[in-house]
Amino acid sequence: MSFLNTTEVAFGLDISDRNLRLIQLEKISQKIKIQLYNEIKLPPDCLIGGEIKQPKVFLDSLNKLIKTRRGHGQLSDEVISVLPEEKTFFKVVNTPLIHDEQIETKIKEIIPQDIPIDFNEIYLDYQIIEKNDNGLNILVGIAPKNIIESYIEILSQANLIPTVLEIEAAPISRLLLEQSQDQKPQVIIDIGAQRTGLFLYDKTVKFTISLPISGNKTTQHIVETLGLSWEEAEKAKIVCGLDKAKCHGALLEIFSDVINELNDRITKAINFYYYNFPEAKNIARVLLCGGGANFIDIAVVLQEKLKLPVIISNPFETIANPDKTFFNTQRSQSFITAIGLGLRGLRPDTFL
Repeated sequence: MSFLNTTEVAFGLDISDRNLRLIQLEKISQKIKIQLYNEIKLPPDCLIGGEIKQPKVFLDSLNKLIKTRRGHGQLSDEVISVLPEEKTFFKVVNTPLIHDEQIETKIKEIIPQDIPIDFNEIYLDYQIIEKNDNGLNILVGIAPKNIIESYIEILSQANLIPTVLEIEAAPISRLLLEQSQDQKPQVIIDIGAQRTGLFLYDKTVKFTISLPISGNKTTQHIVETLGLSWEEAEKAKIVCGLDKAKCHGALLEIFSDVINELNDRITKAINFYYYNFPEAKNIARVLLCGGGANFIDIAVVLQEKLKLPVIISNPFETIANPDKTFFNTQRSQSFITAIGLGLRGLRPDTFL
């Protein structure tokens, strides 16, 4: 089972601790359209940290997602799905010019120098991203065997054929770079309900970091600080955000520590890139995506701190026919991973 190699499928399935999201894309002429789509919430504790804790509950939810799908057309039984970001990672390694059959052995020599790994417990996949007189630049993806095998098993029970399992940074980067004419180095921040993913991109994903910042934590912080209900706190995030002029600037004050931590983490990641990659170039911008990117003025506040352009992504910029009733502003950001997975199926000859 590979999570880098490709096959022709346009059905993307995003799996997270709280939700399942389905997108099936179709390409007509040069236009990419949404054929099928759906989203359902998972029961609490069904998935924890990307691990399937209640297989029967998960399978029932997956079958419901498929059965109640919206749109038109027949759902493919071949699916591209995603591995939990917090259990996986990418790393770029450099090797001398060596024969193809020596690459995996060389990778296994290099990776443990930085990261303690038991190769009996993981699957490793790789792709050569650059070859020159100095050697090879290789993108390595690593994921636990137990996670991959459990995902394959549960998808098979739903009569689906998992053709590719991707590390989450790949579909997110693919979609956002599809829209961008600017291929300069950039940082992608995916602010999700359970965690935030940071991906540094320069021709490929150089590295990924999981941050202890999430949409749910910010909501809980509002609940505890202002004494609001969960629903009221979620509404306050949408209505007020970090706008100084709204809600008397209360949320901006409450989240000053969170914003400072996010700023510090991004700055440290950029510095790590500058110090550890000899070919490093100036970071051009920061791209925000995920549900947390809907937080009003978060881009403005971060831009002031980072002194870099900060842009909120538009997942449907290159998609021809999103159902605007279903894909409202809040929901659209949450479908980035699913759309990026679908794009993998429409472009089977490329990784990003």
